[in-house]
Amino acid sequence: MIKLVAIDLDGTLLNSQHVIAPQNIPVIKKISASGVKVVLASGRPLSGLQSELAALDLTGADQYVVAFNGSLVQSVTGKILSRTSFSFADYLVLEKLAQQYAVNLDIENDQAIYTTSHDISTVVTTESYLLNLPIKIRRVAELPQDLLIPKCMFIDEPDKIDHFLKELPVEMTNRYNFLLSDRGYIDVMPKSATKASGLAKLAAQLKIDASEIMAIGDQKNDLAMLNYVGLPVAMGNGIPEVKSIAKFVTATNDEGGVAQALLKVFGD
Repeated sequence: MIKLVAIDLDGTLLNSQHVIAPQNIPVIKKISASGVKVVLASGRPLSGLQSELAALDLTGADQYVVAFNGSLVQSVTGKILSRTSFSFADYLVLEKLAQQYAVNLDIENDQAIYTTSHDISTVVTTESYLLNLPIKIRRVAELPQDLLIPKCMFIDEPDKIDHFLKELPVEMTNRYNFLLSDRGYIDVMPKSATKASGLAKLAAQLKIDASEIMAIGDQKNDLAMLNYVGLPVAMGNGIPEVKSIAKFVTATNDEGGVAQALLKVFGD
């Protein structure tokens, strides 16, 4: 029996217009009202999930999100259940890597997007808009060494990011989690932080077993979560690696694939 459904946001819950596919809303509200816990699991912070949570009536202290790809687990009212952060030394390693490959590196936490670049790209401003976070330009020396860093992000032109990802030294991929969350975006988290680890911490607190969890996703940053749960579902627009581990493949994000998957499991 499925007691919790974890749903990725971009490319899954949201359609190509970056809004919730309208078919998804009534179905999610119905299963949530029936007592099934619905959890948004995203690379975004809580601030970047507020409009979706409101649209789905996922409000109150007993509703939760897995944010920053598992680095931060919290209630939708802001109470933190689990936090995993980079050290400032880790950030300096990543900043040096960014300089070596001439790609942009930003810090994202639940307060702001921090960048050392004075030439703010449209990609970064779009990210700021989507996440409802201000952009703070700081030199490395100006950043506080106790800054909480749940996630860093390499953001640049897609071809440049693809090349960078292929060239990453093995010692770096062994040390940190590098996840292509979308074209032009690489999320970087501490090795211990994944959507699976965040979801597992939440499930332990809710006393829900992994076999009782369904998860729906489309990209590489969803793979760990899909491998963890009892019922992994891939979007029709998902990458081949996601589809290969899914129990079934639903329709695309533009076709209300989340709603179709939920109806298949829970019925009308």
